[in-house]
Amino acid sequence: MMDKLFCKNPWNTFEFNNDGKCFFCNPCFSNFTLIGNIFENDIDEIWNGEAARNFRKDVRERKYTHCNYDVCNGLKTDILPYDGVIADYPEYINLGYDYSCGQRCIICRDDYNGMPEAEIKKWEDRLESHILPITSKAKYMFVNCRGEYFDSKHTQKMVAAIINNNPNIKIEFISNGIKCTKENLIKHNLLDRLYKVHISFHSATRETYKKIFRIDKFNEVYENAKFISSLKREGKIREFEIMFVITDANYKDMPKFVQMAIDLDAKAAFSACIGGYTEYTKNREEYAVFYQNHHNYNDFVKMLKNPIFNSNHCFLPDYLRNLKPISFKQSMKNKIKYFMRSKLHMKMQQQKDNINIFEHDTFKD
Repeated sequence: MMDKLFCKNPWNTFEFNNDGKCFFCNPCFSNFTLIGNIFENDIDEIWNGEAARNFRKDVRERKYTHCNYDVCNGLKTDILPYDGVIADYPEYINLGYDYSCGQRCIICRDDYNGMPEAEIKKWEDRLESHILPITSKAKYMFVNCRGEYFDSKHTQKMVAAIINNNPNIKIEFISNGIKCTKENLIKHNLLDRLYKVHISFHSATRETYKKIFRIDKFNEVYENAKFISSLKREGKIREFEIMFVITDANYKDMPKFVQMAIDLDAKAAFSACIGGYTEYTKNREEYAVFYQNHHNYNDFVKMLKNPIFNSNHCFLPDYLRNLKPISFKQSMKNKIKYFMRSKLHMKMQQQKDNINIFEHDTFKD
C-alpha cells in the first residue's frame, strides 16, 4: 500500500518546536526526524541540508522509513510536486512552537501554562533575523497547533509581524474555539485571511465536554463553530474541521460527533494520538480505549461499525477502521483487571482520606 502513497510535506512544509528544532511535519508523524535548528542554522542550511535531502529521497522512493503511518493523517496518493524541484523557501509554515494555553483539557495538560519570559525573549529577539525571512515568501501559515492563539500575546505579536511583512499570506487556524468569535478574528486581522479552520471539540455533548475540558463552555464553542460554518457555506474558507481525540471518556460521543460535523458542514477528524502531559497520558493504556487490553475495547470496535462513519464528513484513520474484536475470554480478563485496579485505587484513596482526617483532628486538639 505504501508504494501508492505520496506526501508533499518535504517539498513545501516547514515547522519548528519551542526549542527551535525543525521538521517537515508534526514530529510525532515523522518519528522526530530532525532537519535542523532555527537557532543554530539559517534557512538555506535547513531547507537544503543533508538531512532534508535524505528525507526527500526517502519519500520520493516511497520508502517512508521516517514516517509513522499509524498516526499520520497526511499521507495521500499524489504525484511528485514541482516535478521534483525544491522551492527556494517553504510555502507552508507551521508556527506551532508556543504551547501557551489558558485551558486544562485532559488530553493536553493538567495545569494552565505558558512559555517562560526567557523563551519568549529568545523568539522575539530572532523575529527579524530568523522568523520573518523564513515566512516572507510563504503562501500559508498554520497557527497554533500546540497552544491557543487567543491566550498568547506573544503569538499574537509574532503573527501580526508576519502578516505585516507578508500581506498575502493565508492562515490555517486551530483553536479550542472558546474565544474564536467573529469579533476576535476581526480584531486580530485574521478573518479575511483564513483558508482552513480547526476547532478542538473532543465531544458532541455538553456533559462529555465538561469531562474533557473541565469547564462548561460547550454551548459557547458550538455557537462560534456555527459562525465558522457560515464562512464555509459562503465560500470564504476552504475547509472546516472539528477535531476529536479519542479516549475512554468520550468515545461514546463519536457517532453524534459525526452528525454534528454534518450539521456544521464540517469534517469530523478523529485521532487516537493522545499527546500532552496529563493523567491520561501518564496512564495511557488505562484510558486508550483503542488498545486491545482496554476493558471497553470490544465495545469501541463494535461502535465503529456504525454506518455514520462512512459519511463524507468523517475522517477516521485506517488503523482505527481496521481494528478487530478480541475474544470474549480476553475481554472478560480485561474487565476483571480493570475492576481490581479500580477497587485497589478506591481503597488507597480511602486510606489517604482517613489519614487526612486524622491529621486534621490531631491538629485541632
